[in-house]
Amino acid sequence: MKNFTYRINFLVAILVTVSLVFACGKLKEIAKEETKKEDTKKEETKKEDTKKTESKDTESDKSEGKAKLYFCEQYKNGEEIGVSKRFTPGWLTVMVDLRPAGTTLGVGKVELRLTKIKDASGNSISEKIIKNIPFDVQADWDYTYFTDKTNLKFTSPGTYRVTCQKKDGTPIVSGEVEVVSE
Repeated sequence: MKNFTYRINFLVAILVTVSLVFACGKLKEIAKEETKKEDTKKEETKKEDTKKTESKDTESDKSEGKAKLYFCEQYKNGEEIGVSKRFTPGWLTVMVDLRPAGTTLGVGKVELRLTKIKDASGNSISEKIIKNIPFDVQADWDYTYFTDKTNLKFTSPGTYRVTCQKKDGTPIVSGEVEVVSE
């Protein structure tokens, strides 16, 4: 009987050892998966931080996301042509995208306020209001463009801030553009 008990104990010990080996293997796999997930999250965070840094000067903070005011050469057939942060003197099309923020213009009339904030050398200057350009819009718009070949013309090099605002002066979104010599 003693011999039988030793054999049973031996078999139980072998089963426990095998179970521990499999359990440790599983724990290693789980740890590897968690490490991969953490690495993926870190990469995604880095990508998001890079995107935020790259677009910081053309976006305004909104509670749910980022609204954008940016520039292109023209908006034609539903396409933004020549989007950039730097242009040579001339007229530009101003794009307003409020979709990321989940908001709309909220009013039927807005104005674009053009101000110069840096001279041609890139030196900061006292913000100088160039002009306010009124536009009729629809309150439910969350994406639109503004074209005015007379008033949206940037004639001298420098950095300009354009603010889309309500008629009472409440800003909706703003962005900056650099105009460089030809």
